[in-house]
Amino acid sequence: MSQNRGRITRSLILKAVVAVVPMLLAVAPAVAANRQVQERTARKACLNGDYAKGVSILSDLFVDTKDPTYIFNQGRCFEQNRRYEDAGSRFEEYLRVAEGRLSPEDKAAAEKHIASCKEALAEQQGKTSTPTAPQPLSPPPPTAPPMGQATPAPEPSTPVLVQPEPQPAPVHDRKGLRTAGIVTAAVGGAALVTGVLLNLKVNSMINEMQTTPGGYSPSKENDRKTYKTLAWVGYGVGAVCVATGAILFGVGLKSGESSSTSLALLPAVGPGQAGALLTGGF
Repeated sequence: MSQNRGRITRSLILKAVVAVVPMLLAVAPAVAANRQVQERTARKACLNGDYAKGVSILSDLFVDTKDPTYIFNQGRCFEQNRRYEDAGSRFEEYLRVAEGRLSPEDKAAAEKHIASCKEALAEQQGKTSTPTAPQPLSPPPPTAPPMGQATPAPEPSTPVLVQPEPQPAPVHDRKGLRTAGIVTAAVGGAALVTGVLLNLKVNSMINEMQTTPGGYSPSKENDRKTYKTLAWVGYGVGAVCVATGAILFGVGLKSGESSSTSLALLPAVGPGQAGALLTGGF
């Protein structure tokens, strides 16, 4: 009878693990899909002339991934919009950040972009510094007023006000983060349920060994300890996933704000214990 109950319990545990593992594996593709959406949005903004939005999204991607390729893409965005001074500084920053990790081809490509930006900037400044001045027109000689009349005072010139064109505010697409938060929280809930089932199994085994004559055996005690460890692992992973899902969902709600801080919760499991580590980059 106890052997049949053990087989049923193992079957339930196996089914729970099979259900939880695919959900855990679904979190990484969701984050990758969100990154692809952000990259596409940045590329489209740069091509449409909205370099402020494109560069801002690329800045967030670099903060999250520490990949210097996004700095290079910032330079290309500025270069496409004829902002050669900003583009050159971005390519120089790319060489500094990725120093020692670039292939000779990538380094040569960045240096070529820097030289091209300097030439275009010099040509641009040369055109603006020597404009062709129009030939002044000689004013007609003033007409003398009749004798006995005062000379009329000149009319004051009306000043012309030039309104600066407002720059569009950057908008970030955080739908992928909200989706990842919901998926992660669901995974955490499944892990917590698995921990509860394993804990019930442990209590059942303790009751059976205490109430059944001859029910105690070293193999049953080892099984009880294994189930107890797995239960704590389920609690730890579930709590971490729920907390991480809440953070991702909260960040996704702030669609109009740019973030310069990247935080993440990582599960930490050891012999007889489970917990979480908070990591971040600024």
